[in-house]
Parts: sequence; C-alpha cells; structure tokens
Amino acid sequence: MARCFVHFSPRAAAVSLAMSAVFILSACSMQPSRSFPEVQLPESFSNPKITATVSVDTNWWHGFDSPELSALMAQLAAQNLDLATASLRVERAQFQLGQTRADNLPAVSGRLSGRGGENLDTGLTSLSSSASIGASYDVDIWGSREASILASTLNIDVSQAQLRNQSVLLQRQLANAYFTQLSLQQRLAIAKQNVAASEQLLSLIQLRYDAGSASGIELAQQRNTLLSAQNEVLRLSNQLAINNRALAALLADSEFQQREFTAPVNSLALPEIDVQQPASVLRQRPDVAAAFLQLQLADISVYQASIAGLPGLSLSADLGMSDLTDLANGWSLSAALSSAMVLFDNGKREQAERDANVDTQIAFNNLMTTIISAAQEMQDAADNYRFQREAYALDLIELENNQRLYDLAQARYKSGDSDFLNLLNAQRSWFSAQLNVINRYQSALSAAVDVYTAARGLPVTNTDS
Repeated sequence: MARCFVHFSPRAAAVSLAMSAVFILSACSMQPSRSFPEVQLPESFSNPKITATVSVDTNWWHGFDSPELSALMAQLAAQNLDLATASLRVERAQFQLGQTRADNLPAVSGRLSGRGGENLDTGLTSLSSSASIGASYDVDIWGSREASILASTLNIDVSQAQLRNQSVLLQRQLANAYFTQLSLQQRLAIAKQNVAASEQLLSLIQLRYDAGSASGIELAQQRNTLLSAQNEVLRLSNQLAINNRALAALLADSEFQQREFTAPVNSLALPEIDVQQPASVLRQRPDVAAAFLQLQLADISVYQASIAGLPGLSLSADLGMSDLTDLANGWSLSAALSSAMVLFDNGKREQAERDANVDTQIAFNNLMTTIISAAQEMQDAADNYRFQREAYALDLIELENNQRLYDLAQARYKSGDSDFLNLLNAQRSWFSAQLNVINRYQSALSAAVDVYTAARGLPVTNTDS
C-alpha cells in the first residue's frame, strides 16, 4: 500500500498553529442575560380587561382637537435645538458603533522609503529604496471586543430613548405654553370687559353722587375697583408677552414674533382618558427603558473588568522588499504571534471589578427608582385630571350663579332697592368666577397633558395582537 506524505514547512506550521489558536481561543464570548425586574405595583395598574399588547401613540396631542397645537408640534420637531442636539447624539453613537466594529478586521499598514547620497570625495552616488506592507490583528479571546460592540449598540438605544423622552417633555412644555397663551388671551379679554363694566358703573355712581343719592365712599370704592381692573389688564398683558417669548424659544424663534391664536381655551377638547393604565405602559416609557439599558451596560462593564489583564493574543505579518528597482530580489516575509498578561497589579484589577459591581447595584437602584417614580407620576396625573374635570363642572355652575347674582344686584341698585356694597361684591364675584372657569379649564388641559406625559404618549391597545 502506497503511502502519501504531506510536508508542512515551518512557515505553514506556524500559520496553521496561529489560526487554530484564533478559532479555539476566540470561542469565549460574553452572553449577557438580564431580565427586566418584577415590580409590585398598585392595583390601579392591573386591568384585567386589557389583555392585548399596549403601544404608545406619539401624536398624543391630537386628542385636544386643535389644528393650531398640531401645527406648533410640527414646528417643534423641525426647529427645536434641544431635539436637534439629541438627534446628533444618536448619530454620534451610531458612528461610535462603526468604529468599534472596525476592530473586528485586521489593521493593514504600508511603508515606502527612498534614500539617495553622494560621496563628496569620490563623486559616487548611491540610491536605495524599500517598501513593506504589514497586517496585525488582536484576537478577541475573551469576548472583550464583542462586549464593546454590544455596549455601543446599547448606547445607540440609550440615545434614542433619551431623544424620545426629551421629545415628550418638550412637547409637554409647548402644549402648556400654548394653553397658557390661549388662557391669557381670554383672561385679558375678560379683564378688559371688566374695565368697561367698571367704567360704566363709575359713571352711574358719579351721576348719583352729583345728584346727592350716592356717597363719596361709594364713588371712591368704585374708582379703586376700576384701578384694580386696569392693573389686571396690565399684569395679564405682561404675562402674555413673557409667555409668548417662552413659546418662541421652544420653537427656536430668536426674533420672538408675537403669536395670536384664535381658538378660545375652552373650545379645545378635554380628551377621555382611562385613568386605569396597564403596567406594560411603564416599561415602554423611554426613561424606564434607558434606565434598564444602563443596567445592561453596567453588566458589560463588570464583564470587561473581570477579563482585564488576562492573556491576549496578537497576530502580525509583514511583507517587504529592499530594492524597488529590482522586483525579483530582496523580498522578505515575517510573521509573529505574541501573548501578554498582567502578572501582578497589586489588586488593581480586583478593585476595578468590585467598582464595576457597585456601579451595577447603583444602576439597578436607579432603574427601580425610575419605575416607582413613573408609577407615582402616572397615578398622580390620572387623579389630578379626574379632579380638574369634576372641579370644572362645579365652576361652571358657580359662574352661572354669579352671573344671575350680578344681573340682579345691578338691577336692584339702579332701582334703589340695594346698596352699593352688594353690587360691588356681586361684580367682583362675577369677575372672579369668569376667571376661575378659564383657569380651571386650562388646568384640566394641562392635567391631561400630564397624563400623556406620564405614559410618554397615548396608550393604545393593539387588539390584533
């Protein structure tokens, strides 16, 4: 029987051994497993009726039926500088992932040199040239590079979650600034009406005073009432200008253009919101998601600290030639395999691993705190919205009652059946009731925004799931 012998050169044997070491040693890799912690929540988050998957509608402001608000939200998304910066952070995280992934391929470098000289005594000249190309690669023995790639991927998710969270918070500011603007415009109109009514009543008292049927005290009191009404107009006008600038700043309008809105604040819809939300809404909040991602990143840091200082493996090869003018000769090929590890660091690596474990505990506590705060925010927002709507219904009844009281007091005063003090009190109560209704409706709208903000959007049940 003939035998076939295959001869391996020392060079081929070295390459084969190096490649075998690469495949064997690179089998170690990080496989993180971190599940979302179970958190006991109040019964208000347990809704047996909702069994389908719950998602979040990011266009939650449509529930107010306000074209003006929708247009402002579009401007916010396109113009707000904070959102633009947050978007750039996402883009930067994506570039950083690309840099980390680039380490998975060998690094290749080239060198080209030439030299010329002349002997001043003999006049002889000499020329020399050389070129080389080299490649090097650090084998990911313990999965450190894989962990870094995973960390970079998670950092993208964190940046996206932070962008979404900041977006909702800025939308909340914009919605409240818009509601405040509508409220101030309407309250300013009421204040001007009060000035006109106070002036008319002052004229009436002046006539009665001139006729001797009204006292100087009544006349002075009504003048004070008129001055207070005029002062309220000035105060509301100032607040309107300040709020307009706050609104413009959110939209990156450096000219602070004056915005006039046509819709009365109480023409906006008060959305119907289910105050009993499923617990899954909490997990979809971007701040909760970001906190969980930070916990996973802390786990990766623990792993990386645990493998720091362990022996590594580096491969390198170099191909060169000593004379570019003679391509047939002067070639050389070299290859190297090296490994290094830390033999003694006075406990530095152990302390780094402990430090990383402490960071993991901190990240876990931050996650739990974020979950609990989110649950509290949602419950508080839901309770406050329910309260504001019920209080608004009572304020409407109070306004109607004060309207009748003022009309009656005005008629009785003109006929002489009532004194001025009753009329003055009725006027003040009627004016105050009008403002209360406007303020309460604005508070109810803001409370609805708080519910949406707590859920970071409008919770929607996916019945197809």
